[in-house]
Amino acid sequence: MIGLAVASTGLAWLLRSDLPFIRGETRHVPAQIVRHQISRRGGATLYSAILLVPDERGGFVEVRDPLTTPFPTPVIGERLTVVHPAGFPSLARIPYPWFRAGLYALLGYTLVATVLELTGLG
Repeated sequence: MIGLAVASTGLAWLLRSDLPFIRGETRHVPAQIVRHQISRRGGATLYSAILLVPDERGGFVEVRDPLTTPFPTPVIGERLTVVHPAGFPSLARIPYPWFRAGLYALLGYTLVATVLELTGLG
């Protein structure tokens, strides 16, 4: 029962965050890492990259990448390509397609396996 709740909640959260990217046109733009946001959870230090992303008016927007890591990567000053929904540079993120595909696969597998187990078909 807990597996069902975790998998369905995780899939819903993942789909909700990907919906702007799925529904509309996306832009791939160059960005630069300007610093890292540091947070501490349970004694661990976690880093989130802060990106300087060009907006569609010729200016720049600072955006925190949603992925947190236990080490400061990408490094400050690094230039890379980020993706955001057209018209929403504040939703920019570093594309990690294999990571996201792995999350969908893991949560989907957990959901199906739990449903099969609960219904007695597994």
